[in-house]
Amino acid sequence: MCRGGSIIVRCYLYNINKPDTEENRRKNLVLFTSAGLAPSIQIFNSTYSKVFYFKMTLGEGVDSWSIEINREELTYNTDINPIEEWFVKFNMHHGLNMFTTTGTLLDIVRDPLLQWYWTLGESLNINDTLSEVANIQIAKTPCASDVALLGLIYKTKNIGLILGLTDNGFTGEDTVWFNLSATICAILENDCYGLALVDLTVTNTRLVLLTSLGLFISDDLRIVTGKLLQFNKPTLCGFEMDDYLKAEIWYSRQCLANKELYETDYVGLSFNKDKSLSQESTCFYSNDTFQKWHSCLPHKMKGERHLSRRVVSFLVDYEQNTGIALLSQQNRALISVHKLTDGSMNKKRKFPAFWFPDPRFIPNGLYFHTNSHFLYAYGNQVWISYDGGTNFVPLFALNAEMVIDVDSCVYTQAIIFVTDAANLLYSKAGVLRYAKVFPPAKGIFNMYFDHLGILNHISLNDTIDSFVKETSVDVDTLLKDIDLGFECPLAVQYITEEQMLLLNHEPLIATKRERFSNLQRGKRLDYEPGGSCIIREVFRTPAPPGFISSVLVDVLDRFPVESKLDSPCTANTLRVLPPTGSSISYRLQLTSPGVNIFKPTDLEKSVVIPGSSSFFIVQVVDDQNALGDATMPNRVLLNTDIPPGRWFLYDFGTVNKRKWKIVVDICRYIIQQFDDLPRHAIKYLDIGSKLELKFRVTPVNVAYNVFHNRLIHVIIGRPSLLDVRTKTYYDDNNSNLIDVTVHSRFFEKGKSTIAVIALGSLRCEVTTLVLTLKNSCSYLKSMHYVLSAKTSPSDWLVEDVSAEPNGSAIARLLKQLPVNYRPPSVLGIAVPLTENFYNADPSKPKLRDYFTNSKNSGRYKQCAGKSKRSECGCTENMKLSFSVAFSDCKEKALRMKFPVSRLPLYFTIEDEGRSVNLTSPYFITIIEVNNRTNWKVSGTNQTSSMLKMKTYLEHRLKTELYNPDGLSITITIYIDDSPLAFPGNSLITSMTTILMGGIIFVAFILYVFEIEIWNFLKRKLRRNKVASKPPPKRDSVNSGDSAGS
Repeated sequence: MCRGGSIIVRCYLYNINKPDTEENRRKNLVLFTSAGLAPSIQIFNSTYSKVFYFKMTLGEGVDSWSIEINREELTYNTDINPIEEWFVKFNMHHGLNMFTTTGTLLDIVRDPLLQWYWTLGESLNINDTLSEVANIQIAKTPCASDVALLGLIYKTKNIGLILGLTDNGFTGEDTVWFNLSATICAILENDCYGLALVDLTVTNTRLVLLTSLGLFISDDLRIVTGKLLQFNKPTLCGFEMDDYLKAEIWYSRQCLANKELYETDYVGLSFNKDKSLSQESTCFYSNDTFQKWHSCLPHKMKGERHLSRRVVSFLVDYEQNTGIALLSQQNRALISVHKLTDGSMNKKRKFPAFWFPDPRFIPNGLYFHTNSHFLYAYGNQVWISYDGGTNFVPLFALNAEMVIDVDSCVYTQAIIFVTDAANLLYSKAGVLRYAKVFPPAKGIFNMYFDHLGILNHISLNDTIDSFVKETSVDVDTLLKDIDLGFECPLAVQYITEEQMLLLNHEPLIATKRERFSNLQRGKRLDYEPGGSCIIREVFRTPAPPGFISSVLVDVLDRFPVESKLDSPCTANTLRVLPPTGSSISYRLQLTSPGVNIFKPTDLEKSVVIPGSSSFFIVQVVDDQNALGDATMPNRVLLNTDIPPGRWFLYDFGTVNKRKWKIVVDICRYIIQQFDDLPRHAIKYLDIGSKLELKFRVTPVNVAYNVFHNRLIHVIIGRPSLLDVRTKTYYDDNNSNLIDVTVHSRFFEKGKSTIAVIALGSLRCEVTTLVLTLKNSCSYLKSMHYVLSAKTSPSDWLVEDVSAEPNGSAIARLLKQLPVNYRPPSVLGIAVPLTENFYNADPSKPKLRDYFTNSKNSGRYKQCAGKSKRSECGCTENMKLSFSVAFSDCKEKALRMKFPVSRLPLYFTIEDEGRSVNLTSPYFITIIEVNNRTNWKVSGTNQTSSMLKMKTYLEHRLKTELYNPDGLSITITIYIDDSPLAFPGNSLITSMTTILMGGIIFVAFILYVFEIEIWNFLKRKLRRNKVASKPPPKRDSVNSGDSAGS
């Protein structure tokens, strides 16, 4: 139950053998509470976990425990972004694992796709179109598997692009249906005849639709407009409707909550055809924002130019940053892996192509198990790669059917393959075992793992309000009950008391010829009269003569031999005679006549002679003689009398009805992880960081203990990124333990998975643990500024400082910022240019919003789309935060007087509850977030030796050294009595521009009016020279003389 910014959880116990009444609930409440026990709730995801404890209350009329959890106790964020769906685990007191119940918790406020719950398209009722549905497609969001889209693919075109949206994994009846045809037709200028859905997928921020008229990419799902979701159509030239109907979208799901800079989504598109002259390629891929599309058709090497090839599937390996193409060339399948550089695929292969050795393999697609590095190539066979495409090993092969769809779960590590014959094949991540299960119903359906890992059968039903029928598939029950045996007789050959061979003989009557396959590996063979064994290895070679396959088994419970009542011959003495003529069968002869003879029912039974070859009876000649094929022809005991009690009969034949079956075994190995991490945990490694992990696999109820039996394997997705060391050892309980130590490498960012695979049955709850290690700074790691003066949170939050006892001291230290304040720019206090508002209030005018540049800059963040400050949702933590992301909520700033010559900078680093001072080897870079330039920082810790080392390593490693932390913090300072900013640069630039313009204008006027300014200046200059010439000299006269005229 939700209330405001919190959730209220009520928990009660009920007895499944009694009615669920308030009285019985209260009895259970009193019983456990009086014993000091109360439930706990653990809420966790891949990076974070917290336990909450219910209150122990025994109030009047109370029949359940309750707890209220504030949203801020899980997350402070409210922005729309990919966010992991939380796992919820209830226990009767944390750690006791009593009455364990699991569930999920979804943050609908932040999930990008759910923001379009009512505006994805035009609402409609699909009841009238259900009869035309040919197939359904399901697309889950990468971070929340319970949020999914259901696309309807129709037999005929022009019905529309119909999608159903759910937020609870289709378990309720609240699936909302939309028609997106109008939106797509508007892009095509209403030329949309024949529009139909072909495929769809949902990335972290986009909805991708493949239609009969092209590919369409939605706008960013995080940006909500209040209108219908809009799409863009990339330009792919040369393709027609028939091409798009055969095309497929390829996307490897990854959750980009807490996204790193090097992480992005890639989407591929392949056309099931050869390239023509009018087409650039038949395979394309792009990354978010999906503006530029590249060809993913690998470059042909020498000698391949004349060969025809097409790309069946294309995926990007997010760990190794490579593009992986599955190609069909000359009726053979191959894998080509290419490194990606700035999103572009290199022409040269990263390593030689892998050719699938079986020419019968018809490829149909590639699939990365979610959040792991296990790559599956599927078609009429399924192959698995542990190294990103360098090599593949077979998992299973199908007969006359093809895998057409795959889904997996990140929590249980389960994976399901769906074939075109409506069969299901179930496996676990990285495990070379699989089992065949049957869907609850045939027809039009799809299989889907919800967030908890529950396998669901999804189909359409017109009797349900949502038209979607969800049926949970109990995989454990199906695995336990399905018989994987076949109608062929088996021969028994003991190797030791604990191990034996079961050999599949040629059928003695005309029937279907079957043999063992990888399907039976790891399964348990149960014998109806008693006894069981585990199939360890499968041998499909046709040796020895007469047998077509065999299996090596470990005996769990010993198999009973045939009694003297059922087979009287076992009370007689046996002699083995060699074959006669061209026959391969040995003669089994009873030495004493009488009642202890062979019976017709002994056909297809196995004669077991300890220490020598066994014999499979292929014919009962008479009462004293039978013919048998040897299981080990080189160890036959010939012409020797074997008395009763030294030889035995086993009945694993089919003549007397098959008495054995093959089923999936129970879990006999327990895997433990000592650090209490989630099964899909993500861990961060910083510079100098070290991570230590410890795992243990313990055998339980095994056939026999093998000394130092390898029970656990570790597979690293990207070995070059991290230094990983392992140590394997055993304890006194024959448990296999392994210690994993991981060190960060300082010169490259990236991520890698570490998969721990245990030897175990598919019925084990956990067989594989996949941990993701990121060589970067954790989002839980933060840097904090230590104020030079001591303040309390109330000093920052109080509105009326004068009412406080120490109001004057607070006023001297902190400045109350004006509403909608923006710092001045280099152009002056009246021309703010920064994007950040402080103390934002959308209902009031923006401060100093006079000029065009100021009006065009500045945007609200927390208050975006709000009409007044009270709607912004500013919490106390946001008001106290120095982060620029919450500048809208910031009401006060540190107050300092101009000039600020000594600003003390002290920082601490906090990481998951631990706090340390920021010292060497950390270096700080300071920038001004509001684009101010009239400031500088003096003082540095850089040394010449450090700079030389940095340059040397960058040259040797051929990569730029990075700042692995990426930590930042914003310090808001208000400067009192600062001088007005003088725009000197702007004034000089303006004056120079005016002067140059004036000169050019004058020159233009002189040219147009043919004014010979040069001649004018020369005449003027000559006139000036004449005027300034001195008078001629005259004879001097005495002053007393008079001059004549």
